[in-house]
Formats: sequence, structure tokens, C-alpha cells
Amino acid sequence: MDLAPSQLSVIKTGLDAIGREMAVNLRRSAISSIVREARDFSVALTDARGEVVAQAECIPIMTAGIALALRGIAQHVDLSELTEDDALLMNDPYHGGQHLQDIYLLTPIFVDGELIAFGASTAHHVDIGGSHAGLSAHATELYQEGLRLPLSRFSVSRDFNDPRGFVRQIIAANVRVPDAVIGDLQAQFAASDTAARRLTELVRRQGRDEVLQAMSDVKDYAEKRVRAAIELIPDGVYRAVETFDATPWDAGTAEVVAQVTVSGSEIAVDFDGSSAQILGNVNCPFASTVSAVQSAVRCMLESPDIGFNEGCNRPISVSAPYGSVLNPRPPAAVRARLTPASRVFNAVVRALGQAVPHRAVATGFDTTTAIAVSKRGFDKYQVSLEILGGGWGACAEHDGPDALDNPISNCANAPVEALETDYDHFRIEEYALAEDSGGAGTTSGGRGIVRTYVATVDDVSVAGYADRHTAGPAGIKGGADGGTGSFTIRRADGTVEELDCIYQEVLNRGDRITIRTGGGGGYGTAQRHNRPGER
Repeated sequence: MDLAPSQLSVIKTGLDAIGREMAVNLRRSAISSIVREARDFSVALTDARGEVVAQAECIPIMTAGIALALRGIAQHVDLSELTEDDALLMNDPYHGGQHLQDIYLLTPIFVDGELIAFGASTAHHVDIGGSHAGLSAHATELYQEGLRLPLSRFSVSRDFNDPRGFVRQIIAANVRVPDAVIGDLQAQFAASDTAARRLTELVRRQGRDEVLQAMSDVKDYAEKRVRAAIELIPDGVYRAVETFDATPWDAGTAEVVAQVTVSGSEIAVDFDGSSAQILGNVNCPFASTVSAVQSAVRCMLESPDIGFNEGCNRPISVSAPYGSVLNPRPPAAVRARLTPASRVFNAVVRALGQAVPHRAVATGFDTTTAIAVSKRGFDKYQVSLEILGGGWGACAEHDGPDALDNPISNCANAPVEALETDYDHFRIEEYALAEDSGGAGTTSGGRGIVRTYVATVDDVSVAGYADRHTAGPAGIKGGADGGTGSFTIRRADGTVEELDCIYQEVLNRGDRITIRTGGGGGYGTAQRHNRPGER
């Protein structure tokens, strides 16, 4: 069937609207601040094979990762046996997942008894068990990081909606804040319900055959647009190396080596030469490596308005040595996988910047700075988890933005008021821009964040991780490097403790921990550049 361009456009708009409404409903239904406020989730509508046809603009590494999580779904589940009461759940980093906190939920969508699509979502859950509330900073293997869920089919009415259901009980029994985790899973179900309702309405308006054809056509069209954009990049082999601090794991400075080959309408990225996997939580599952590459390539194309679906990924291939930090052997720990994944993004952007210098950009702080603040009470836990951003790199046209999460994460900063409403074991004393943290240049790198947490009771547990505490992100074309980050504890008695880039500590009443994130690199000749309003 050939659809008229006008009808394809109408149906594509309808599919995209489904994704956006899924995202809105998931966020509004969520319980935890990491999902509700920081928006650490992603949603998608897939076809019956599990290939993404439409997604909302949420977390890029999750957005690209949904297709990887669903790839080969028919190899694990007999799709002909699925019913409207079934759902699929997984978080396994070694079978298409990201890290254990990101739980994928897929629900089949039937119209007139026929399976035509899946509603898909992933959300970062505030706790998934493991050796430490919120995140296990010193884990050396996956088993210490929490509950691992292989791709599994279950009955929603029997196994989840019923409080005695097995899936609901197995999750609730293994996490510290079951109300928040189960509540956020219910929010994911709300997103899937939205997908089923709206897609059924679209089929009723436009026709079953027309919608199915459009689901195929939008992928082909996206592939065509991506290939056309890649053809604008000069053929060649471009190489870049990025590093991250692995000294907490006795691994020195780890390297991410990217060789990007552009050939016609295709891009191949090879990470041969990257560091071996690390005995710590800073390994990157291959699905996250691929997601970071896809996100970087899209940022460097001349056509940024291409809708994201599985067709976008067809011209891009990725390889990384098995046993490396970018494709680790199980059961390597992977909680901080965004550190190497961010260097993947940086390396690909830098490499392609050699090919298309007018799109080159200085490196940003581009580091997930995570902090978990938890308190064990007599009968329950309080667990707060936050992701803090830093400054982005500058480019020829403008300064780097201030205080943003890194480009492949894209979490929002949780408002102080929301956190202090939800939790009473800490308060936030300071929240400000880190002045002079951006690299100077013709245009300046963005500035980082300073955020100080004060324990209001004894025995408050804090844990976190970051990168770029020893060397800031590089400027380009003569621009200065961006500033570094730091973690500092000031005890109530005045004692000051400087922490490593990964830590687990205990605060007592009046103790403070200050999180400082760095800025982005500058662009152009390194000279003082005043931002608007500065003197």
C-alpha cells in the first residue's frame, strides 16, 4: 500500500503525539522525585516486532536504548501467545538493558484481537536493592547493585495488580522504598494505557492497514533522512580519544578510543583500543555504548529535525571489544555507566567535528554527578536520588549553557521545595552557579552547579559518583579548559573532608556535603569573555 504524503504526515503526527502524551502521563503519575521532578524516564511506541516508531524527547541514552532492549524480543517470547493481560519486564544490562535502576516495561496493544504494537517505557527507579540505598558506589559486581530482572512475560491482573501477585511481591520485597518503586511502575503502566487508547483511536480514524503501513514508512523515511545527512559529511576516518578518572578502582586514567569511519551514507564507530573493563561500577553495557553513539551522531548531523525511530539507527554500526569498559563481561558492575558513555559521546562528537568543523563544539563537563541521600527509620527508608548537571561546551555561535545535565542524560534539576516537601532527613542550604567554572574563550563554556545538603538528623547515609575531579573538559581552537568538580564534607565541628569522585559516607545532624560540578570548555582564543550582565 502506498500512502499519500499528506496522509502519512497526519498519521506520523498522531504517532508522535501518542509518545508525547505517554511522557506527560508517566511524569504526572510518578511517585519518586527522580522520575516526577528530574524526569529520568523515556517512552516509546513500537510496532508488533518491537521496533520503535515514535518516541517522546526524554532521556537520549534511554531513548536510543529502548530499541536495543526490545531487539530480538520474539526470540524470548512467543508473540502469538500474548494477550491483553500480558506485559513484559526487564532491566538486565547484559541483554539490552542499561543499568539495574532502569526498568523497561512493555505492554502489547491489540486492536480487534490483533497485536499491532507495544507501549514501551523505562524509568530510573529510586532504589532497586543492592548493598546501599539509592546506589551502591563501591560495588564490584552486578549482584551487589540490586535486583536483576530478565525479560519476562507476566499476567498484569494476576502478578502485578493483585497485591499478592508474584511480580509485585518480588520487586517490593527487594527494594527499600516499595511504595515509590511500585508507584513508578504503575506510572509506567499509565503511559502504556495511554498508548493503547490513543493508538486504537488512530486506527479507528485512519484505518488499520493505513496505520500499519505508516508505522513502516516512518522508519524508512527517517532512514532516508539520516543517510542524506550523513552523505553531507566528507568520507574519511576520524579518531578521538577521551579519558575518565578510574583511580578509585586502581585503574589509573581510562581511555575511550573512537575511530569513526564515514563512507557514503553510513557511519561505523569502532572502539578498539579502549580500556579493559574495571573492577568497579564504572563499566558501560554495550547497549549504553550504542545509545551514546547514536545520540552523538544525531547531534552532528545537519538535519536535527529528524523524528527518532528505529530507521534512524540503520546507517550506524558500532563495535567495541568484548571485555572492555564499553562492552564488559558479566557480572561487571555498571551503575555509573554514564561516565564512560559520556566519553563515548564526547569522542564521537570530537571526531566528527574534524570532518564538519563548522559544527565543532568544545567538550562539556558532561558527567553524571549522582547523589543518594538516605535515612533508615524504624519501619521504613527515606531515599532521595538526584542527578546534577554542569556546564556545556561553547561553540562558534554562542557560550555553552549553564547548569545542564549532560547531553545523553538530560535530567532536570529537582526543585529544592519539592525535595524538602518529600524528605525531612536533610535540607538544601545552597543552590547556585559555580562562578568562573566555564573555560574562557571567544565564547565561554557554561558554568557548573554548587549544591549543599545539610543533615537534619543523625545517621544520614550519602553516596555518589562523578568524573572530571582532576582534569576539566577540553576547550577547542584555543579555548581554555572547563573547571573541575568536587565533593566536600564539612562536619558540624568544623572538620573538612575532601572526598574522592566516588564515595559512601555518613552524615550526622549539622554535617554538610557540598557538591560542585565543573564547567564546559571554551571556544576560540583563550581570553576573558564576559557574559551578558557581567562586568
